[in-house]
Amino acid sequence: MHWRMHERLNLAPWRRTVDNSVRAQGTCRGAAKWGRKQRRITLNVQSQTAKQDASSQPNDNDNGAGEQEITTTPLTTHDAAPEGLAAAPLRRRRRAFEPRQPSLALSRVKRALRRQAGPFFLAVLVIVAIGCGFEMLSGAPVELALPLWLAIGAGAALVVTLFRELNRNTIVSLSSLGQHRGYAVLGAAPELNAAALRQLPPDARTPLGCVTWQPASAFAASFRDLQAAVAPDGVVAFIAPGVNEGATTAALCTAASAMQQGRRVIVIDCDVRRRSLTRALGRDPSAGVMEAAQQPDAWRSFVDHEDETGLPFIAAAAPASPWQTLYGAPGFEALINKVRAEYDLVVLDCPPALGNAEGGLIARLAHRCVVVTVWDDTPLSAVRAAMRMLRTRSRVTTALYVNRVPAGFRFGRLRPE
Repeated sequence: MHWRMHERLNLAPWRRTVDNSVRAQGTCRGAAKWGRKQRRITLNVQSQTAKQDASSQPNDNDNGAGEQEITTTPLTTHDAAPEGLAAAPLRRRRRAFEPRQPSLALSRVKRALRRQAGPFFLAVLVIVAIGCGFEMLSGAPVELALPLWLAIGAGAALVVTLFRELNRNTIVSLSSLGQHRGYAVLGAAPELNAAALRQLPPDARTPLGCVTWQPASAFAASFRDLQAAVAPDGVVAFIAPGVNEGATTAALCTAASAMQQGRRVIVIDCDVRRRSLTRALGRDPSAGVMEAAQQPDAWRSFVDHEDETGLPFIAAAAPASPWQTLYGAPGFEALINKVRAEYDLVVLDCPPALGNAEGGLIARLAHRCVVVTVWDDTPLSAVRAAMRMLRTRSRVTTALYVNRVPAGFRFGRLRPE
């Protein structure tokens, strides 16, 4: 009648013994893992108890004369664990719940292989073609010399590509920027991969959508830090040494982050030839910043707003003449001053610094210039050339911002010294 109560009483020392044996075997590491294992042990004990209940029902002929008491034998460290408590299945289950962290060294090797795959096969093809041509001129059979020249070509190509990879002078750490050159680093933005973009709505899978819809993400937090760093400056220019390095993305995300903090922000597309910001926002106006510079008093009529966030911006229309430059417009500087009087922060998306002289000339009109670079892609020689051009005969404050840092690298935690 009370045999279940006796079973519960006898179950406690059995569980304590199992816990001590599992600890002695060293199969649990950490409090969280130990909790999960203890729950699995409890479930297995309950299942074995149910089996014992089914096999040891009291006999009806006893008429209650005696109460059946079921006791369990304690499991010591020298005894074998029950079938349900095997260590290997537990380890497999534990590994299934633990996310695998990608190896940083392996990711760098994969990036190097993708960069050098084209030069490697091209070098092999050239060497094998030269070797086979020489063998044909000398009268030797090409099919016999082809394996030899393939081996020679592969070895020579491997040496050439390895030399090219080891001599890549790109931005991968603070020391590679040159701490003694006086470069201020405002921070870094992580790389947005396809998995992160799939978490966004289908019509908002862009960097600006990540800042808008996922403000708690690391990507949005990096641009919140950037807008806080440029908060004291009224006019901020974003410029990159070359094309496709993320200057437009950094300008848009910084402006959106500043707007989320309650600041009055406007973005101006100053690249009238590429018009990256205008295309990113899905606009194709007939009149833009060039016409606003020609009529600085009527600049409000050229202001447009982004559909999702309501971010104000002045787009860039296609220039009527290829010889027209925005910096050469007579009222461009007056336009910036009038816009600055109405907004807390004016963000300028400038043309590339090394593409032509217009990008550097426009950036010099700002209070601060942020040079956007790409991690492990922008050459340091291009960074030095852009910095030298911006600092020549200009009092603008320059700083670096690193873009597209892979997940797991600590470069994004850097702050200016």
